[in-house]
Amino acid sequence: MPDSTEALHPVPAVDKAARVLRALAAGGRAMGISELARQLRVSKGTLRDVLLTLAHHGLVIRDPDTRFRLGPELRALADASAPDLRTLAQPYLRSLMESFGETAILGLVIDGKLEIAARAEPGTDLHMTAPLGRRLPLERGAHAKVIVGHEDIGYDDQELFRGVRAVAAPITDARGRRVAALMVVGFKDRVDLRMLRRIGERCALAARELSQRIGAQAA
Repeated sequence: MPDSTEALHPVPAVDKAARVLRALAAGGRAMGISELARQLRVSKGTLRDVLLTLAHHGLVIRDPDTRFRLGPELRALADASAPDLRTLAQPYLRSLMESFGETAILGLVIDGKLEIAARAEPGTDLHMTAPLGRRLPLERGAHAKVIVGHEDIGYDDQELFRGVRAVAAPITDARGRRVAALMVVGFKDRVDLRMLRRIGERCALAARELSQRIGAQAA
C-alpha cells in the first residue's frame, strides 16, 4: 500500500483518464464529450484525446452517436484484481466436510449453470463425489433456490437426485450479485432433515464470510 505521507506528483494525462472513468461510472450511462467537459472542467479537445485513447484500449466504448460508456476491458481488470474464490473457499470447504462428514462444494455461476469449481470430500468409502467442471442446471435443487430463487438457504430433499439431500447458501460479490454457492451434499440415510438444517446454518455463515472477503457489504 502506498505511503499516504509521500508527496504526490500526478501525471496529468493519467489523472484526466482516471477522472473520466470515475465520471462515467458515477453517471451510469453513456455521456457525450460536451457534458463530460463541463463536469470535469477540461477542454473538449483534451477530453476527446483522452476518450479516444481509452477507447483504443477497450476501457471505454464509443456509441454511434459519439457518446462514451465504460468498456469491457474494465471488467477484465477488475476480475484480475479480485481474490480467487476457489482458494479462499478451501478452508471453509474443509471445515464443513470435517464437521459433518459429507462432501462440501463450491459452485460458480457460469453461462446460466452452476459449475463445480472446488470441493472437499471425506475419506470414507461411501460418500457423494463432485467432479470438478461438472455443471448443474439452475432449474431445481438447493443451489437453484439460492441463486435463482434468492433464498438465504436452499434445501434439497431428493429433488435433484434420488436418495440425496443437499443444502446451499449464496455467495455475493461487491455488486450484490449471487455469483456462487457453497453446498454440502450427502446420502439421505446419513443426513436427516434436522442435520440438514444444522448444515444449512453453517453454510450460510461460511457463505457470508466468503462474500465479505470478495467485497460484499456486511448485512
